[in-house]
Amino acid sequence: MCGIVGYVGRRNARDVIIHGLEILEYRGYDSAGLAITEGGRISVVKKTGYVARLAKATERMGGGCGIGHTRWATHGAPSEINCHPHTAGKFTVVHNGIIENFAVIKRRLESKGRKFLSETDTEVAACLMDDLYKGDPTEALAAAMKKLKGAFAFAVLCADCPGEIFLMKRHSPLVVGLGDGECFAASDCSAFCGYTDTAVFMKDGEIGVMGEGVFTLYDGNLVKKTVRTEKIGGGAPCGQPAEDFMKKEIFETPAALRDTVNAVFGDDSLKKRIIDIFSKNDKVVMTGCGTAYNACLMGKSLFERVLRVPVEAEFASEFRYKNPIVDDKTVVVAVSQSGETADTLAAVRLAKSLGADVVALTNAGRSAITREADLTLLTAAGPERAVAATKSYSAQAAAFLCVATVLSYDMKTVEKIREEICCLPSLASKALASAGEVKALAALYGKKRSVFFIGRGPDYALAVESSLKLKEVSYVHSEGFAAGELKHGTLALIDRDALVIAIVTQRHTAEKTLSALYEVKARGGKIMIVTPFDDLIAENRFDAVIKTPPSSGLTAPVTAMIPLQLFAYYMSKERGINPDKPRNLAKSVTVE
Repeated sequence: MCGIVGYVGRRNARDVIIHGLEILEYRGYDSAGLAITEGGRISVVKKTGYVARLAKATERMGGGCGIGHTRWATHGAPSEINCHPHTAGKFTVVHNGIIENFAVIKRRLESKGRKFLSETDTEVAACLMDDLYKGDPTEALAAAMKKLKGAFAFAVLCADCPGEIFLMKRHSPLVVGLGDGECFAASDCSAFCGYTDTAVFMKDGEIGVMGEGVFTLYDGNLVKKTVRTEKIGGGAPCGQPAEDFMKKEIFETPAALRDTVNAVFGDDSLKKRIIDIFSKNDKVVMTGCGTAYNACLMGKSLFERVLRVPVEAEFASEFRYKNPIVDDKTVVVAVSQSGETADTLAAVRLAKSLGADVVALTNAGRSAITREADLTLLTAAGPERAVAATKSYSAQAAAFLCVATVLSYDMKTVEKIREEICCLPSLASKALASAGEVKALAALYGKKRSVFFIGRGPDYALAVESSLKLKEVSYVHSEGFAAGELKHGTLALIDRDALVIAIVTQRHTAEKTLSALYEVKARGGKIMIVTPFDDLIAENRFDAVIKTPPSSGLTAPVTAMIPLQLFAYYMSKERGINPDKPRNLAKSVTVE
């Protein structure tokens, strides 16, 4: 959450920062601000709302050194006062993370006569740095780091050191880009990958100093460290889509599936490592948050069906607080699209401390979770900038299916499943062909007060994720639950204004799911069915139908998700909501 950008060099810092903030806006868009050093003076501009407002307000700004921030509010409402950067004395600061002990530090500083303008923990940190300042900004940052508790990444300007940016991190992402006579800093290297292909991924407890083409790195005790660079993908950053990122990314699902499947099946070394790490353990636990957790539900269903082994699916946000039953015979599969999810990282670290092996399933190869994991499985979904995860979820489901196939001992079954998996990109393309019909259904049901998704087995996992998508981008009240549970309480909510969407991709549970729909019909609710089965559509009278491509019970849930994602997207558009930037949400949740 929150996006940081910094630049020192010969370019106009304002242009580089605005460009980077636009790319990182998926991390937060409550407000945005920047600070530029020019002629020895630091100028700060802050605006509520999207980065576009900040861009317009700063068109005439110049200077070659500056920092910027796009915010997802944690402490204090979205406002210009609470917007970053924050200035205290000599220090101007942008920050990603949460300072857990900010209230204690604030009271101590207030007792010394310090005044605060905002409600933020970031202003407290800036004030602390200024209070500790004795003439060397790095010493002030090092002293502050020892007093601050929580997760944070800071980019800092000091009025006494024009032309330099000071960096500090713990548990929040911060990466430095090195160019010819220029340096960049950002929460994610995508913010500067169009300018340089050389990066330094800062580690927890490190302090950095950026100058024009010079980057110096220290540990928390200010002992100088060797700067180790890595190559990243260069070239021009992603441009704007024709319509919305969410729609664009849903339509990129076939390529994401193809590349993810090829990445697993085409790498014999990876397949061997998968077999080695899973075969030496007796227990499998899958953990994640939000959509990643829902992918774990799908993974659990697929593993149990293909491998006949029990799997636990756990919310990463609950994992570390429940005294989990994990030991040195457990493999924990941690799922995170960004690889930076704070709760998932905490779960990984706890699992490792208990002796478990950790497999990371992520879309980000150079991320915190990959640095902790014993094995990394990369989904090849490509950049995903809409807040609502779409193609990354489909790629995660496909990756789970590939891994289950690699681990299976039933070679006859393996060959059949593998053929089905390799057909996924084609099936996904066919599913996308329903976009026009789905758009019409969203127009028909756009005013519904409540939408319920039901399913059994893997369709239950799909129901939960479909409900989350709809809630995220359309703000419609929605629930996803097992079809058989409808009559155990939720039926009380069914009336003429309710829409029930039944997902039926499993032939052996189809009739049981249909029986729940009769109960809905009897109470006046509207019924939509999502299924590949022509006979079910012909033999029953539903209010609406989404026909998905025929395929096996293993691959059908993966392709059925596509029209359900499109339904959420078109419902958002029907209700006049920006699907890429839903209120109160950010894509990368890097705070607990």
